[in-house]
Amino acid sequence: MRAAQGPPVIIKGSPEVSMRVPALLAATTLSLLAQRPMQVDDLFKVKRVADPQVSSQGDLAYQVGSVDLEANKVVSKLWIRWAKKNNGMTGLGFPLDLGEGGQSRPRFSPDGGSIAYLKGGQVWVVDLETNQARQVTKVTGGVSGHQWSPDGKWIAFLATTVPSGDPAENEAYLKAQEASKVKARHITNLMYRHWDEWKDPKQVSHLFIQKADGSDAPRDLTRGFTTDVPHFSDVAAGDGFAWAPDSQKLCFESHPEQSKGFSTNGELYEVSLSDGAVKKLTTNPAMDSTPSYSPDGKYLAWRAQRRPGFESDKWELWVMDRATGKVVADTRAVDMNAGNYAWDGNALVFVGDAAAHSDLYRWEPFAKKKGKPARLTAGLHVEGFATSGEKILLTSSDTATPPEVYEVIAKEGKARPLTLHNRGIREDLKLNRAEDLWFEGGRDANGKPSKVHALVIKPQGWTKDKTWPVAFLIHGGPQGAWMDSWGHRWNPQAWVGRGFVAVMVNPRGSTGYGQAFCDAISGDWNGTVMVDLMKGLDAALKAVHGDPKRVIAAGGSYGGYAVNWLAGHYSDKFAAFVSHAGIYNVESMQVATEELWFPKWEFKGFPWESKKAAALWRSSSPHTNAALFKKPMLVVHGEQDFRVVVTEGLQLFHTHQLRGIPSELLYFPDEGHWILKPQNSQLWYNTVLGWCERWTK
Repeated sequence: MRAAQGPPVIIKGSPEVSMRVPALLAATTLSLLAQRPMQVDDLFKVKRVADPQVSSQGDLAYQVGSVDLEANKVVSKLWIRWAKKNNGMTGLGFPLDLGEGGQSRPRFSPDGGSIAYLKGGQVWVVDLETNQARQVTKVTGGVSGHQWSPDGKWIAFLATTVPSGDPAENEAYLKAQEASKVKARHITNLMYRHWDEWKDPKQVSHLFIQKADGSDAPRDLTRGFTTDVPHFSDVAAGDGFAWAPDSQKLCFESHPEQSKGFSTNGELYEVSLSDGAVKKLTTNPAMDSTPSYSPDGKYLAWRAQRRPGFESDKWELWVMDRATGKVVADTRAVDMNAGNYAWDGNALVFVGDAAAHSDLYRWEPFAKKKGKPARLTAGLHVEGFATSGEKILLTSSDTATPPEVYEVIAKEGKARPLTLHNRGIREDLKLNRAEDLWFEGGRDANGKPSKVHALVIKPQGWTKDKTWPVAFLIHGGPQGAWMDSWGHRWNPQAWVGRGFVAVMVNPRGSTGYGQAFCDAISGDWNGTVMVDLMKGLDAALKAVHGDPKRVIAAGGSYGGYAVNWLAGHYSDKFAAFVSHAGIYNVESMQVATEELWFPKWEFKGFPWESKKAAALWRSSSPHTNAALFKKPMLVVHGEQDFRVVVTEGLQLFHTHQLRGIPSELLYFPDEGHWILKPQNSQLWYNTVLGWCERWTK
């Protein structure tokens, strides 16, 4: 049952007691010279450019989100840039006139003459010649994730229903739920909530199709499935289902062991439109996700992991011969995660992370001589892409440049901007891009020091003539990474705009530095990774002339855990701390979380399974060193956070209060693990930055 919502609350406690600059995005012609540093309100002026799509005629469609602070929401509109009408992609494009309200997820029809999009939770289609729009779906509860069939006759989409898929039964159930005065939940399995939402076993996501002209009722292709389609844990890099080229079958992902809460065994299935028969395609005991058919229909590709129970195992691309059902090619020899991908003829283009960048790579699965994937771009942060012949259209950003759409000529690897939605804000601000800092961190499994990477952003007017306050930002995951990219949450430029040097270390456990480096943190949350962090801080202080007495450590999720650990072990290194959704008591949090495969892997079993596991759980917990806390702590938590439950933040805050240590709690009753609502985000930034400034004067 969701907690009653109200305004965020700030609870105050006791009184105050060697670098190189990465290459700029290729072919960008805009000047980065500016008049002033960035402030918090500037973050909400940035246009959120996303989801580029290209038609068979070469036209570009994408969405642009604008923050409406007064309405406390982000409103997206669809934009188009013609190629067929202009004999080439020229001009800056224009917004489609689709009426009031927001629109999102533009998808061109196969002939390029129409766009299907989401509006008001339903699929609409607009004719690009007449600009006439019509509503296709009218599904109770709304739909998502729509795709055209290759022949243009059908639109597939996702919607929530009772497992049987019977429309009358679903309607009756929803009405009964709405009418009932009882809001209690009778729970019989572990996967009863996820991230910030309660999961009802009588309301699951299914895959539907409907004629594109809207002339018939939706047809549930996954009737009887008691698990979500696609995978409930949002592991897909792109869509969790795909059409076969002949429009007669679809492949989709689901998790047959969803209710267990501690399995990562996702599977792929294929359903036939002719008779509705569903066939299981995979037998891999780990995760299988994000299917895609080859253009000729002979092969099926997908993303797969090999180690059951490990959510951060390397994502490989696998290719199966549909005639034999055998996997004939994979990227096991490539020490890189494969993210979003697409077929390009007989090759696969995919996004791969490397040292804080997400670039495009091309893999030839059927090449006679196997080799490494060819790198198509360098120094980008690709957030979405679409291929069109020799051209690739993509959205990219960096720490000084909000997202825009770019065109890349694959053979040249050069990018040129196609949109300029954020030109005004860029020209108005002085933003320094992140610089690379490599240093010698902790020792690896062979006893050799590891090279560890960090990003550093200097404030406007930085010089060597004085020392500077430092915002030491720690990422979550722990299997994640700071990227040279623009973000709406935890944007380091917010600290830089207040005169801090932002230091972001990618320690042991970070992605983009090989799987062994990522694996090294499992079972060692407070060991070598902490050595990496502290050595990174020392190296950065020297490189940027940081003031060692004015360092703030701030982090969220695992980053909050790290902050809590540092507060009990390295408190003299910091002026104050910020812990957002941070793990304080490993023993209480990790059994209360929803994805229970995670603590089982990370802490080598549950504490009741062995004395060794129990000892690891306890020795890894920041709460065991609460007696050593002594520096000011700002705690931030959302009531709807089911990943790191809110009691973790309350325990941390209460401990500081009981010990008389300056501390405050910023509590959001209507937010989860992330602070997403614009006004809440604005309050988050102003409170966090104010706290950082208060203790570094």
